[in-house]
Amino acid sequence: MPFSRFGEGITRGMAITLSHLAKKPVTLRYPEERLNVSRRIRGTELGWSPDNCSGCLLCQDSCPHECIQIEVSGNRSEELPAPCTSACPANVDAARYVSLLEEGKASEAVAVVRERIPFPVVCAYVCAHPCESKCTRGDLDEPVAIRMLKRYAVDNDKGLWKSNAKNATPSGKKVAIIGAGPAGLTAAYYLARKGGHSITVFDDLSQPGGMVRVGIPDYRLPKHLLDRDIDEIKQLGVIFKMNTYIESPEQLIKDGFDAVLISIGAHSSSRLKVPGDDDPRVLGGVEFLRPVNLGQKVEIGDRVVVVGGGNTAMDAARTAVRLGAKDVSIVYRRSRAEMPAAHEEIEDAETEGVKMRLLANPSKIISENKSLKVECLKMRLGPPDDSGRRRPEPIEGSEFILEVDNVIAAIGQKPVIPEGFNFEQEWGNIKVGDDMQTSVSGVFSAGDCATGAATIIEGIAGARRAAQSIDKYLGGTGDISESLVSDYNGQITGKNTIFYSPRQPLPMVDIKTRTTTFHGAELGWDESTAKEEASRCLKCGQLEVTRYRLDGGKCIYCGLCLEACNFNALFMGRGYERTTYLLQETILEKEELTVNKKIQPSAYHHPEMENNLPAQTLLVEGKLKA
Repeated sequence: MPFSRFGEGITRGMAITLSHLAKKPVTLRYPEERLNVSRRIRGTELGWSPDNCSGCLLCQDSCPHECIQIEVSGNRSEELPAPCTSACPANVDAARYVSLLEEGKASEAVAVVRERIPFPVVCAYVCAHPCESKCTRGDLDEPVAIRMLKRYAVDNDKGLWKSNAKNATPSGKKVAIIGAGPAGLTAAYYLARKGGHSITVFDDLSQPGGMVRVGIPDYRLPKHLLDRDIDEIKQLGVIFKMNTYIESPEQLIKDGFDAVLISIGAHSSSRLKVPGDDDPRVLGGVEFLRPVNLGQKVEIGDRVVVVGGGNTAMDAARTAVRLGAKDVSIVYRRSRAEMPAAHEEIEDAETEGVKMRLLANPSKIISENKSLKVECLKMRLGPPDDSGRRRPEPIEGSEFILEVDNVIAAIGQKPVIPEGFNFEQEWGNIKVGDDMQTSVSGVFSAGDCATGAATIIEGIAGARRAAQSIDKYLGGTGDISESLVSDYNGQITGKNTIFYSPRQPLPMVDIKTRTTTFHGAELGWDESTAKEEASRCLKCGQLEVTRYRLDGGKCIYCGLCLEACNFNALFMGRGYERTTYLLQETILEKEELTVNKKIQPSAYHHPEMENNLPAQTLLVEGKLKA
């Protein structure tokens, strides 16, 4: 064991035990375990599932006695999606393109991304990266910086994907798409390239891009990069009719279109719904950002309060700083841990001078001469609500006043659905079925107007489903899959030891420059930095496990390895015949550990198996199992 990790296993075990001191022993069956106050089922044997094991080495690393030895090599023959890939709404194979980037293959990595989405540049710069939240490496130290690796790839792309891209033969069908945001453009891309349909996109803005163009500031996504992705869609022959307002989708059907997709986004901010929020100096987050992003002059005062905790609130606050506001604060009714904004966006806002006033919520806005007085209530966190976050509750008598020049409400967005759209709605959104079709035959919907305000990648995922359904509706197969890079047959480099390495820092423009300009605030990585970060990937599910060995003489069957495993590959068994006195000199190879009829998994991590256990084995929530 490395000296730097000395005592780590003992400390982790004590922490778990102390956290359960108030609980009764889990097992009553084995005399040697009567004093076990942890709710963990320790058992007396360990079972291993080769089908579920990803070869990530976390169980080996978690063992305080170094009982487990794993060896991996080559390419895994069967499919086991990595958590990062499964977490992506569009199922972009992050594990695959990160492996390619470790080898310096940026163009191939972009081709992998483009197999699932037509907006690699956009997602590389502003994706909410849910993949990182599920990265197995995060259980060890910090998740792999997947989004930044994607940015490195698109910044160094040579267009290899184009050589494998194939266009379908014309189908003779016409599809109208209302809304040129990421959802509408995604559907346009796949219906044109894979379906061979003739696509016309209508939008009342002057340029395509939707909320990505008018809602995301240039310092996060320079618009010439957005245009790079849109240009690829234009080259497919998609017709754009901008500055065009559509009043009735059904009229488009009458005009000769065979199907219609509605993807009008959510371009209206939710109101604060407190007295005084109708003052003209109280702005919506979307309404504030739109003219700024369109290059129009927007004037605000020196003191600005932004209400909300999402990415739109961070964008509004950081934009206010760049427009010259000297005192910018964010008021959010929950704690920092509950903020839905990306962690790095919150940190960047604070670095740029934005103040965080947490556990507070506006209760009244008072107009007074040239300024506004915002009365706020302090909040406390109560039980969790439907979102899973703890519900904020006002503290009586805790009012305080903030004197400001402008208030920006960034607490939510909703679609503006024209009266001529005569189909069923639900919670203010367009109601769709599993096939993304509305209550009107031939009319489909996707994106924020159908699901409520969501992330770009969620909008793309919904548009993929809509494109599949529209293609089937028009007589096609609904297959929009693409293979843009040849199958990777190289030998994936396996590691039999996890090397501790910090996540590579995110390079940023110096603070003085970036707070006075809308030029890109984030800098890219060079090749060596990208390779170093990509090498941190544990390659979940990509490697063949050639050896899985347990030293039964050392193992105390504490269950720490089970807790480290994210794939349910380990099972604590309940066979009393294999106790420590029989395992003093036993080395168990993977064939002996494989879960079979001899090794019966316990209910540890598998509560559904509780009913199969012998009577009087478990105490569940303090009650004896009869």
